[in-house]
Amino acid sequence: MRPTRIRTAIALGLSAGAVMWTAAASPATASSPAAASGDTAWREAGHYDTTAACKRAGKTGIQRHRWDEYKCRPGRNDNYVTLWVRGSGSGAARALNTG
Repeated sequence: MRPTRIRTAIALGLSAGAVMWTAAASPATASSPAAASGDTAWREAGHYDTTAACKRAGKTGIQRHRWDEYKCRPGRNDNYVTLWVRGSGSGAARALNTG
C-alpha cells in the first residue's frame, strides 16, 4: 500500500471511532417524556449491598408516600442491588407536605 492510502485508512478509522465515542457518551432523551406524562416510568432510587437493605428502603419509601411500587434487581456484575421505583406516592401525602 502507498503511504497516502495508509494515512487515509487511519484517518477514516480515527474519525469513525470519534463519532462512535460521541454517540455512546450522549445521554438518552427517550425516557424524559414518559416521566413527565404521569410518572409511570421506572427509575433508579439507590444501590444497596444486600437485597434485604434494598427491600427495607423500598418499603420505607412506600410508607412515606415517595413512590407507589418498587423492585430490587441485581446491579452490574452482581456487585450490588439496585432499587427501582415507580410512581410518585399518594396525592394526599403530597398535599400535606406542600403546606
